Amino acid sequence: MRLVFLRLLALSVLAALLIFFWDSTLLKPFKLFVVFLHETSHALAAILTGGRLHSISIAWDESGATYTSSGQGVFVVIALAGYIGSIVWGQLMLRASLTGRWVRTISVLVGLTIIFFGFFPDGDSPEGGGLLKYLISGSWGLLLTVSAFLYPRFNHVLLFFLGGLTALYSLYDLNDFIYGDVMRTDAGILANYLVGQSGLVKPLAYTIAGFISAFSIYIFLRLLRTAFVKEETESEEQESVDLAEWQANNPDVEITPEMLEWLKNQSTRRDD
Repeated sequence: MRLVFLRLLALSVLAALLIFFWDSTLLKPFKLFVVFLHETSHALAAILTGGRLHSISIAWDESGATYTSSGQGVFVVIALAGYIGSIVWGQLMLRASLTGRWVRTISVLVGLTIIFFGFFPDGDSPEGGGLLKYLISGSWGLLLTVSAFLYPRFNHVLLFFLGGLTALYSLYDLNDFIYGDVMRTDAGILANYLVGQSGLVKPLAYTIAGFISAFSIYIFLRLLRTAFVKEETESEEQESVDLAEWQANNPDVEITPEMLEWLKNQSTRRDD
């Protein structure tokens, strides 16, 4: 229970710091990292559905674009992959850092993925932004990969911060559907692709935006649930294992109800 409280406290402090310093220039490199993950999700979906990646670009104003060869890949999947992929990346990083499982694996996976797509032998982007893309993907990719092996404690904290930022930024990014021009978002682009220039395009865009928002919020809430509820299950399982091991090591000792209660209390204290 104590560990669960500490995790909740760490998430609350992280959320407060990010909200308070959201517009700070210090967060710009971190937010560009999230933008690049968004575009990487588009690129990954294009390749996995049989498409051909042409180029990726990001800009200092936190905008980005992914270009694929026309007519290749499943466009519906590619268009949805940006927002959904970002929240999934955030969930993977944040869950690994909270539970302490697969921290190095997730760090290396994220690091090598952004290096690969950052230095993918693509064509020239119509919007430019090549230098910034190389800088963001190279620096963050190397930092995540190298620290996973050489500085595991720092890597653990880094993964927690990046995972929390990615998850929160992905939710914040949903504001584009409400306060921005929905037709310039992935939802609007997909709606225009499906129905073209018709009266249904804008209602469809908001419907798609609603689906993306609901899925993103669901993943985020599931992250909180699995991170905190599962710990209680693990503690119960650990308690049973400890008692069984103690009894196996002391076969001649008769365990009375009072002794059983005492052993349970001792096991609970070690878990805390």
